[in-house]
Amino acid sequence: MNNIRESINFFFFSLVENFIKFFSRVDLENSSLNSGDVTGLLPIIGYALVIMSFIDFISVASDFKLQNFESELNSISALTEHSWIFLIGLGFIFTRYFSENQYDIRYPEIIFQRIIRWVILLMGVAFFLAIPLVFVNTGRLLKSVNNQIVQQQKVNLEQIAQIEKGLNSGLTTAQIQLIGRNINLTPEELKLPEPQIKDSIKRNLLIAKTRITEAANQAKRQQFRSRWKNSSRTIIALLILGFTFVIVWFKIGQVF
Repeated sequence: MNNIRESINFFFFSLVENFIKFFSRVDLENSSLNSGDVTGLLPIIGYALVIMSFIDFISVASDFKLQNFESELNSISALTEHSWIFLIGLGFIFTRYFSENQYDIRYPEIIFQRIIRWVILLMGVAFFLAIPLVFVNTGRLLKSVNNQIVQQQKVNLEQIAQIEKGLNSGLTTAQIQLIGRNINLTPEELKLPEPQIKDSIKRNLLIAKTRITEAANQAKRQQFRSRWKNSSRTIIALLILGFTFVIVWFKIGQVF
């Protein structure tokens, strides 16, 4: 019995000891792992990200359509999205100069840094210049969308006006009942005398006018909120990226 108890105690003791060792710190001082070998991967990943970002920039620029407000806004938004990857790639590249390798630099790297420095400045300036374009294009796009909503509203109201005109032009009872069925009068209402059917139709048409107007106003408000929500996010991104690119340009100039 004592042997069984000792075995159980030894099992739990070994389990707890191994659990503590598993989550304890690892001493790498005497190991063969070289941190420089690991951090040396970051610049390679950084160059890959920068190159792919430029490919994405070219792809977005190729889809840029002048005088198309929505296309311009979408292209600017896409450029800001790809710019974050570009900045991450630059950060990975510059990790090469953070530690003991900061003086280990070659001429191709110097040339690259000097070229990329002015590219970064141009991108920063372009992002600042794109901010008023986003404001203007958002207003123009909203105006265009609102015009389409108003046009559709006019079409619907004109259809109702034609029905109202038809009611006052001496239609037969069968024709009036047909209009009532088209605007979804109940069977009980369709069995009413002709004057009462006309009154029901006019009430429904008045309700339809109100709903059309309310739906148009609601669509305008929804478009306003949606468009400015997206544009505000793009404007904030342009500001942050513009300032970041200028700072990076200035810092690279101090070193190279």
